[in-house]
Amino acid sequence: MDVRKKVCVMGIILLLASLALLVVGCGNKADVTGDSEYSGGVYPENGLPKDQKVKLRFIYPVAGHGKEHFQYAVETFQKRFPNVEIDVRYIEAGLVAYRDIIRSLIQSGDEDEIYDWLYAADQQLIAAGKYEPQDELWERPLYDRPDVKVKDVIDVDPRELYKHGHIYCLPTGLSIFGVFYNKQIFDDLGLEEPKNWPEFIKVCEKIKAHGIYPMVMDGKHAANYFTFGWGNMPFAVGGEEYADAAYYQKPDLYISKPFIVFLERLAEFAKKGYLHPGTASFDHTQSQMEFIQGKAAMITNGTWIANEMKDVTPPDFKWGFMPLPGNAPGEKRLLNLDSSGSGYIWKNKPELIKKWVKEFNLWQLNLDIQLRFAKAGGVPARKDFLEKYEQEGELSPSVKVALEILKSPDIAVFSDTTERVISNSEMAKVHKKKGDCYIALITGRMTPEEAAKVINDQYMKGLELDIKQNAQKDG
Repeated sequence: MDVRKKVCVMGIILLLASLALLVVGCGNKADVTGDSEYSGGVYPENGLPKDQKVKLRFIYPVAGHGKEHFQYAVETFQKRFPNVEIDVRYIEAGLVAYRDIIRSLIQSGDEDEIYDWLYAADQQLIAAGKYEPQDELWERPLYDRPDVKVKDVIDVDPRELYKHGHIYCLPTGLSIFGVFYNKQIFDDLGLEEPKNWPEFIKVCEKIKAHGIYPMVMDGKHAANYFTFGWGNMPFAVGGEEYADAAYYQKPDLYISKPFIVFLERLAEFAKKGYLHPGTASFDHTQSQMEFIQGKAAMITNGTWIANEMKDVTPPDFKWGFMPLPGNAPGEKRLLNLDSSGSGYIWKNKPELIKKWVKEFNLWQLNLDIQLRFAKAGGVPARKDFLEKYEQEGELSPSVKVALEILKSPDIAVFSDTTERVISNSEMAKVHKKKGDCYIALITGRMTPEEAAKVINDQYMKGLELDIKQNAQKDG
């Protein structure tokens, strides 16, 4: 082979090698172009480069709130930051299908294939340090209100916000539970919203005296619907000591004094005739109908109630809302509030990718995005939401009154979240035991002490099995 042919062959080989490298470089690692040092201009809001094109890969399960509000967030973010391209994979089959996809990606061991923005996270993987902390966002100014920080407009229980000492996603929506009341009945009887337990009992006495049941609840799902209202009681009685015991799932939680006081008050409440007799057997629709029709003045529920009952609710129905005031006089009322957020980040992603995903997470808190979330049936996380959108006609009235309570100075929020989820066959039975015992309690078939023991015995079985299973894993 002459020299010219050798040179030609070598040239072809080098060209093919270059093309191969180029193809390899077009995988998911090549989502950032440019140097790691920012050489050009930066955005004043976040200090990130304007001249480096970035492609972010998101995955979003389509569930009850739809996807329109999320699509709007993506579109407006890309418009504000044109160097950022967001490719969203929408999982129309919902959250279960989403979890299956993510589980398969993680099990494959190919971290490059894991999406840059994740809707939800596995608690065990959080504990293992697989996700990126986002603590700094809590102190960041809002995009649409640069004079206000995130921490100033979101009220959440720190135990729920921080997992293993860090924030892994910002709350963008809320679930608010408590006591909805017929404000017209309260007004007609000259009743003020009670601020503590003694006042609450007096209000119930007056309501009953006028031939109206003070409260109705869904008894078929008592573990849920009783907890929506009465679940704050042990926390109000036991304070931080009980809250810590619940969060860390300490032994004998359900035979502690705060929980027994809750059971005693519930039993006495039923004994005095303050509960609608149908509570023991009603489902949520039946209990809500009794409330809407004015046969019961109060109901324990979540903010979805008005939307569920909109077709049968009289147009002049006046909604009221409060946390069940299990607190002593002079103490704050405890509001049962769970936050929900999305936008988890896999820790081993490129730094610039992670920074841009965090900016998108902050962007989701913009009020125009929160409004679209609210119109889809969600409860916005920002407590300043009503300042701008109080007259918004499309908001659910039960959402409105629940958000208004956040502005009350005597309100403190709490969440009954736990440090980690214990999933085993014995712990799974605790939920049903609670529901069965609550019904037995209000029907006089069980004493508070008996109910506490049954629930606690099952809870301890769950803890013991958890210890045993963890020991087997370590071994």
